[in-house]
Amino acid sequence: MKRNGHDRQERYITFKLRDNLIGVNILDIREIVKQVSIFAVPQAPAAVKGLINLRGQIMTVLDIGQLMGFGSTRVEENSHVIVFKHRNAGFLVDRIGDLVVVDPSQTEPVPANMDEGIKAYMDLLIYIKSQIIMTVNTSKILAYNPLKLRHAEDF
Repeated sequence: MKRNGHDRQERYITFKLRDNLIGVNILDIREIVKQVSIFAVPQAPAAVKGLINLRGQIMTVLDIGQLMGFGSTRVEENSHVIVFKHRNAGFLVDRIGDLVVVDPSQTEPVPANMDEGIKAYMDLLIYIKSQIIMTVNTSKILAYNPLKLRHAEDF
């Protein structure tokens, strides 16, 4: 479909989190880095995995598995950190998948009966080739603020 001459399709990078296939809009991603050393922050909330040094920039790494109620994400050989485009933050994933191109007709809102922890950070469900991909809403992830600071970027 086209609106005002622009293609309405969106592109998502998929990743695995436990046995769940999840996608994030490619426009929200600055880069994806192979697992690097993540330094734990003493007394940080469970959803804050730690800090990384990415080419001299210190970034917060969130554990979206913890945020969504899947449990803590372990750092393993195939782990990656997806870094947000406009923030010095990212989140840890088990494994990177593919780039998928999605037409709006392939999406549905998150069902009301889905677990509250998942619904809090999800946007849409995508149906592609007998697979269901849950899409994360990066604004909701960045709004996570365990310390109740005035601005999410302060943590």
